[in-house]
Amino acid sequence: MRAATGTHAAAFTSAAMIAHQVAGKAARDALFLTSFSVSMLPGVMAVGAVLSLVAALWISRLLTRYSPAAVLPILFGASMVGLVIEWTIGQVSPAAMAIAIYLHLAVFGPLLMTAFWSLINERFDPHTARRAVGRIAIGGTVGGVLGALMAWRVATLVELPTLVLILAALHGACLVGTLRLRGRARAVAGPVVAEVAHVQVSAVRLLRREPYLRNLALLVALASASSSLLDYLFSLQAAQTFEKGAPLLMFFSLFWLAVAVISLLIQIVVGQWALEKLGLTANIAVLPAVIITGGLVGLAAPGFVTTSLLRGAEAVERNTLYRSAYELLYTPLSEHQKRSMKAQIDIGFDRLGTIAAAGIVVLVLAITTEDSASFLLGTVVVLGVLTLQVVRRLHAGYVTALEHGMREGATQLALPSLSQPNISVEETAEYLERENLIQRVELLRPRHDPSTPSHGTVVVDDGLGAGPASDALRDPMALPDGRALLAGEVEATASSLRAMQLDTTTPVAGFLILMLAHKQLHAEALEALCRAAPVMTGQLIDALIDPEMDFRVRRRIPYALAACTTQRAADGLLLGIYDERFEVRYACGRALMKISDANPGIVISRQKIVQAILIEVDRKAPGAAAPEFEADPSVIEEANALVDDLLARDRVDRTLEHVFTILSLHLDREPMRMAYRALRHADVRHRGTALEYLQTILPHDIRDAVWPLVGALAPLPAARSAREILADLLRATVVQARQGGERD
Repeated sequence: MRAATGTHAAAFTSAAMIAHQVAGKAARDALFLTSFSVSMLPGVMAVGAVLSLVAALWISRLLTRYSPAAVLPILFGASMVGLVIEWTIGQVSPAAMAIAIYLHLAVFGPLLMTAFWSLINERFDPHTARRAVGRIAIGGTVGGVLGALMAWRVATLVELPTLVLILAALHGACLVGTLRLRGRARAVAGPVVAEVAHVQVSAVRLLRREPYLRNLALLVALASASSSLLDYLFSLQAAQTFEKGAPLLMFFSLFWLAVAVISLLIQIVVGQWALEKLGLTANIAVLPAVIITGGLVGLAAPGFVTTSLLRGAEAVERNTLYRSAYELLYTPLSEHQKRSMKAQIDIGFDRLGTIAAAGIVVLVLAITTEDSASFLLGTVVVLGVLTLQVVRRLHAGYVTALEHGMREGATQLALPSLSQPNISVEETAEYLERENLIQRVELLRPRHDPSTPSHGTVVVDDGLGAGPASDALRDPMALPDGRALLAGEVEATASSLRAMQLDTTTPVAGFLILMLAHKQLHAEALEALCRAAPVMTGQLIDALIDPEMDFRVRRRIPYALAACTTQRAADGLLLGIYDERFEVRYACGRALMKISDANPGIVISRQKIVQAILIEVDRKAPGAAAPEFEADPSVIEEANALVDDLLARDRVDRTLEHVFTILSLHLDREPMRMAYRALRHADVRHRGTALEYLQTILPHDIRDAVWPLVGALAPLPAARSAREILADLLRATVVQARQGGERD
């Protein structure tokens, strides 16, 4: 579906659903406290929580078997019909209706909320969801304002039970919005589990195996317990302050109206900014921070005003920053994990928290009645501290979940295999030909031109520059070492190079650097320099950063320096990473990665990484010339890079690859590699997962530098087939062989 249309339908449904939730909460409290004493509240809270636990097990099976898109409309329809039936019961017994409404909202409220957000999580990739959820949350806060206004006007214009029919109409609107959202949603391919009968066992195993899911469950349980305790304190003091019936409904409706208006303002002003800039866990951490601060204030200045302020602040944060960030924590999970676990966490552990809160209330009331409010507020503060500790562990778990999602995407990006369905015979043939074609490319990679005369001087390029070393190369008789090196047949010279051991006192060492531009002997010269790199690092660095040095020499020197795993070599390569020619920068990046792999003690400053990224961003800016890149098949590092992952490389320019190489110098290599692969994935969900991962883990200065290159989730250009790519490579290599092996 188109993201904009899906977001609009989701925002409409969210508005109607939250309007129902807010108006329903006001109606629930007013109806119950009008018919019953507040002392019965913990009991009905516990009963509703138990029913919700049973419903959580049931909804997990339904979501796993049929998907949220199929289940959610049925739930809205059932809730709408149930509310009409309960209104009918209220004409005979208002008390029975009050209990039925309380239990109805306790069961259906969490069911509908978790099914709705499960649908959203499956319809948007993590990066798109971060933007879409902000708009959906705004729709929800608008609905909260409308719901509170409805409850307020009902309290002044019509009888209280009439609000139940309005609630039924709101769920009818949700049904329409859900059908529209489902109609534009993509179909879910295939079952997500093998046996639905084992969903419960699978959920238990997932909780045991996945610390991230356990932390989510703890977060929900602790937050629910805190909210339930605050709700009890708030309802108790409200019932003691206002008369039953319309006055009580008037207060609740105005209170929730104020909460909804403030929530709307916060969502509009800072909601999207907070998601983009602060990160998910920071948004979630605001909730326990508010609870701890408000609880301490309530203990210092007890009373209905401070309790109301704390309850309102908790509700505002829960409805805005917390809700938006919490739902995004599920986006990197697999559909199986979301369907089997989300309902059980959102509902099951939420209800467990409610049951725990009810038990705490009963225990405190059994111990004391005079100081019960202080005891309960103190408990809320302790729960807030525990919640904050859980939030601190969520960030690492979220990053791990994103990495797992990218790993799955990287697996799907692999070349076709015979075991994969829907693979055509032609595609399978291309896959089977791949190794054969690459072997042919390797055989054709130029080393020596067969047409070269077997005797005589070795051919030397004209572009070697000026100076004594160049003159010596052109006149091999100038020095004994030069005579020994360059006189005679090409094969004999190549053998000498392969056997040569160099040191800084050998004059021919400087010649070998210049011989990197040699059409026939550059490969052997590079091999000799790789062996000598530890003793001639300074000479290699000087040649690398010399702007007058031949380009072919400078682009090949990094591969010699890569054999020297010292900080000095790394520092020299960091100088080359700012070269004017992209091929040189690219080679320096790959060499730096190889050195830092071999020597983890290599230090590369963040400032230099940011500067290197900014160079690539500036060169990719609109109006800037695109960096040209010609791979050098004669250099084994670039040859391996050239034939590795050909399908993906054909779709993404080398600049992006180079940027990720630079990032890998500072961050974990494997996740960066997976993110790079995921950005080239045909599925927008996998590309979105990579963008969300980068936005989450990159430091702000590095993220700001790299985002112009990767921040737009644009469709990738159409990929050519493997046969076309490999055929082009084969043709290019044949031309190189005929022309003497040099790509200028």
